[in-house]
Amino acid sequence: MRTVVVVGHDYCGFGQFAALPVGTVVTVEKPHEVLRYRVYARHLTPGRGTPAHGLYWGDLTLQSCGGPDTGFTYLTRT
Repeated sequence: MRTVVVVGHDYCGFGQFAALPVGTVVTVEKPHEVLRYRVYARHLTPGRGTPAHGLYWGDLTLQSCGGPDTGFTYLTRT
């Protein structure tokens, strides 16, 4: 399975990646295309900067720290 991964630092405004509720629709705009994804699951791993091997799932994974931990939000294309 191919998973696109977007990672951002929470202190740069990307902390919301770790907190998107299941069911949220995320729109990705490309120059000639608009892609829509729906959040289907979330996972929180203890610690910041922890290894992410095996934690990228679905069509799109958003990763950012959330407080003292690392959050992963999983999306599927709609």
